[in-house]
Amino acid sequence: MPTDSTRNRVALIFTIDACMFIFGIVLFLMGALLPTLQVSNTHFINLGSIPLIGILIATVFAGPILDLHGAKKMMIAALVLIAGSLAILPALRLYWQLEICCLAYGLGGGILNTSTNVLIADLNTESRASALNLLRFSFSGGAILAPFLTSTAGGGLATATALRVLAAVTASILIPVIAFRFPVPLRAGVRLRNLFSVLNQPLVWLFGVILIFESGSENCIFVWTGKIATDALHTTPARGGLALMALAAALGVGRLVAILWLRLLGNAGTIWLSSVLILIGIAMAVTARSLPGMIFATAVIGLGIAGIYPTVLGIAGNHFSGETGTVFGAIIALGLLGGTAGPTAGGLAARHGILHVLWIPAVSAVAVGVLTAVVQTGRFYQRSASR
Repeated sequence: MPTDSTRNRVALIFTIDACMFIFGIVLFLMGALLPTLQVSNTHFINLGSIPLIGILIATVFAGPILDLHGAKKMMIAALVLIAGSLAILPALRLYWQLEICCLAYGLGGGILNTSTNVLIADLNTESRASALNLLRFSFSGGAILAPFLTSTAGGGLATATALRVLAAVTASILIPVIAFRFPVPLRAGVRLRNLFSVLNQPLVWLFGVILIFESGSENCIFVWTGKIATDALHTTPARGGLALMALAAALGVGRLVAILWLRLLGNAGTIWLSSVLILIGIAMAVTARSLPGMIFATAVIGLGIAGIYPTVLGIAGNHFSGETGTVFGAIIALGLLGGTAGPTAGGLAARHGILHVLWIPAVSAVAVGVLTAVVQTGRFYQRSASR
């Protein structure tokens, strides 16, 4: 018979996955919502960026707080910020009010992202990478729900109703977060200065650089896939968008498949296989002459990209299990910066031809594979730890 402790742990993991589901909603919500807002092009761009700024700010500060004080109160605050923002968003009429609201739910999303990754890593010490891949699968579900609901705004479901549905879903998760017991903070009572000393270790920043390449590649391919398929095949945007749908679906499926790869190949082997798949998918996309061929190619790329981010977090958690929050906060923040730069780099490459955009994920895949090999040598870690 399962003990109360086991039941609480299982229920807590489901709750954490639900919170990551909410983060998926937050990250993709504004992209789905913006077309329905009557704002200028400048305001359009700003409102798309403000939630990302909030996510980045929260990510930087959340990590050390998690190590020192635990996750429960932070996650409650994050869910309140998100639910409240989504509930009042339909009633706002002034641009500055929209800015504050977007920043608030971005802050909440950043807290949820860091907290959920840290908690899952700490609760699954024997299989961090597998658990983190499953967590990212939950993220994919939320990423699909937001545009699915808002895409019906012109039909049976109004934008305001969709936002309030999402607010209610978010608020409902407050109940188990408040009710369940959370793990005690790993570094309670430690001075902040001592906690930050882990950031002096070069290995932390090596993981951060890996996530810069991975996130830049992922965001670049997400932004540009539809355009690549449309222009390279001289087809309509609607048909080109099928390649983007295949990419999104493959990312979700790939995070489940990565769990099997981790059991067979281990952490580093999974990353290397993922990098090879990305390169194979890119080669297929460059030579594709039909839409089905392009769709299949982007699905292969999605399968490759899917498992890298959570597996890198898993490896980092194994190396820095005592300061997971601080380390995750730092490297996730770097990943966010890379994710911001990726689409811009793709735009620069596109000036030389649309297929040149694929150089960004190709170079990134090679970089991730090489840097993972550096981590695996152990020498880098020994030098880092000695400092």
